[in-house]
Amino acid sequence: MTDAASAARDQPLIAIDVVPVSFTVAEGLRVATARRAYEPYAGREALPGVLLDAAERLADGARRALRTKAGIGPGAVRHLAQVGAFDGPSRDPRDTAISIAFTAVVGAADPRADGGSPVWQPLAGGDLGLPFDHDAIVRAALDQVRTRLWRDVPMTRALLGDVFPTSAAAALHTALHGTAPDAGNLNRALRTNPALERTVAVPTSTGRGGRPPATWTWTD
Repeated sequence: MTDAASAARDQPLIAIDVVPVSFTVAEGLRVATARRAYEPYAGREALPGVLLDAAERLADGARRALRTKAGIGPGAVRHLAQVGAFDGPSRDPRDTAISIAFTAVVGAADPRADGGSPVWQPLAGGDLGLPFDHDAIVRAALDQVRTRLWRDVPMTRALLGDVFPTSAAAALHTALHGTAPDAGNLNRALRTNPALERTVAVPTSTGRGGRPPATWTWTD
């Protein structure tokens, strides 16, 4: 191929799309979206995404997408991991684009963010009705979280926090798998996990009797 032919050859765009997730026992497992300001799909909720700058690293592009499109600043991102690449000539009606997708575990809001406000949506087992191929990206991201739970200590710690009760681990399992875990198997898995240490919750002043619930902390 000549230099001229090479220069004329169409090159796909590189996009970065991010699946922001958060988990609490009270609110369950949720995914954040951002309202699109421009066509295509203006006014629709979609994953925060940007086109990669020429000299930008992938993870930096993911952080920029979170900050500028969803108002999620760097201080709120507890964990960031690449999910994979998504391609296909029809995934973006504007041009051929390859998306490098990330999952971001998000904690408290960060005042340094400079974008809009994210819309947090609960995961009820079905697609969210997002444009492009964003529902497929969400499914892939959640499947990665599901298969890497406990094996990926930084990710699991980001989801559950530095200290968590057994009930939170059970709730996270239920949110990811759709069924509650066997209590005996879960307790056994927590006790034998070398990354965890068992502690005892500080008793509250409610006056209730009984043993305080077990809590777990991560070893260093």
